[in-house]
Amino acid sequence: ASGEVLRLHVDIGDEVEPGALLAEVDPRDVRNAFDQAEADLDVARARLEISQAQLERSEELLRLGVISTQEHESRSLDFANSRATLVRAETNYELSQLRMTDVTIRAPLAGTVLEKNVEEGQVIQSASQNVSGGTTLMVMANLESMQVRTLVDETDMGDIRPGMQANVTVEAYPEQRFVGVVEKIEPQAVVQQNVTMFPVIVRLDNDSGLLRPGMNAEVEVELAQAIGVL
Repeated sequence: ASGEVLRLHVDIGDEVEPGALLAEVDPRDVRNAFDQAEADLDVARARLEISQAQLERSEELLRLGVISTQEHESRSLDFANSRATLVRAETNYELSQLRMTDVTIRAPLAGTVLEKNVEEGQVIQSASQNVSGGTTLMVMANLESMQVRTLVDETDMGDIRPGMQANVTVEAYPEQRFVGVVEKIEPQAVVQQNVTMFPVIVRLDNDSGLLRPGMNAEVEVELAQAIGVL
């Protein structure tokens, strides 16, 4: 929904559960539109009842020869228009009901708030009502599962397959290794300093909560293993 941000209930770094209240938007514009849609629906229902009654009387008068066929057809057209108006009014009413829930923004998933792009009192725009796009309120993610995007030289790509084990180290914990799995190899090559490389995605669990988005990582993929060989 568009409008003024009345309250923000979370801050950067907060962990939230699915359905947790994140923010509230001024509901006045949405409520006014809902009241108007509700009134239009009542009027459309009344007009349909009147048109139906007039059509039934017109059929009886036509049978008795009191009115012409053209007059009866006019009543039939009025009834069809009233029915179409009711359908439009019902659709607008249902959309208004949905928009009433848009003024309360809730968490779509369990995760951590990474960015907060608005403050209380700021006026935001709805993505569905603004051709240039809406206002991003915040960014959140589930940090229990992380990805590392690493670049691998094309000469090594023939030996790497999805499902291979990968050991990941980060500068913050140089003595600790995090075990991951090669998830996929992106098809588009990246050229850096005249060297052709391919992005490889490694997925790893972050149950310890030590890994954070944006950390620099070093990845080792074990291609083969030989034990007890001189």
